[in-house]
Amino acid sequence: MDWTSEASVAMGVAERPFRVTRDGDTIPGILWLPESASAPVPLVLMGHGGQSEKRNPNGLALARRFVRRHGVAVAAIDAIDHGERGPIVVTEDPAGHPDYIALWKNPGTFDRMNADWRATLDALVSLPAIDGARVGYWGLSMGTMLGLPFVASEPRIKAAVLGLCGFAGPSAIRGRFGERHRADAPNVTVPTLFVVQWDDERFDRVSAFELFGMLGASDKRMHVYPGLHAEVPPEGTDATREFLAARL
Repeated sequence: MDWTSEASVAMGVAERPFRVTRDGDTIPGILWLPESASAPVPLVLMGHGGQSEKRNPNGLALARRFVRRHGVAVAAIDAIDHGERGPIVVTEDPAGHPDYIALWKNPGTFDRMNADWRATLDALVSLPAIDGARVGYWGLSMGTMLGLPFVASEPRIKAAVLGLCGFAGPSAIRGRFGERHRADAPNVTVPTLFVVQWDDERFDRVSAFELFGMLGASDKRMHVYPGLHAEVPPEGTDATREFLAARL
């Protein structure tokens, strides 16, 4: 793990970019930490949405709230072919960026992303500031598409926030993640909060309910809000933060 610049500090939050190398592949990330802490702190791994990147505005705001309000560190990495790992960028094309579509057709996408997260977690828990026994995962939409298999396979994850994802709808028919989620969902056994938007135009809510039902956790709960895919209200985001902070 290499730091790529010195930390910048604002209102008690230290932000520092890093890179992790795995099998010759470079994984760019950002770690947000309390400016000062008297003991190692919990860590939340945050998966970003599709055609976005690790320091997107919503993720940045959420990371800062985790740090300021709960003393919880947050780390995000660019997903495969996103952000500094290009070429996928935000597009207004309703069909999606062509490389984004190709990502879901590749059967190796999920195992590669699992390995990226695992290498990142290995590096982060080696830091004196991080408590490796208290690690959570937060990821909605593509953060669930790529993150659910990781949560299912990584025993160091103690709690998770997932959602905005299901088996049917325009965004669910792009590739292989439906079959992968059916296999992996029963192995998600940690406390899990699952978010659904009632009017989600990308994932049919009935199929989102089905995915929730397949999760293997005995402690799982669903929060449902009115509105489209990207219209999770502030109270919904706050609830996800409180859920993870309480369990870490």
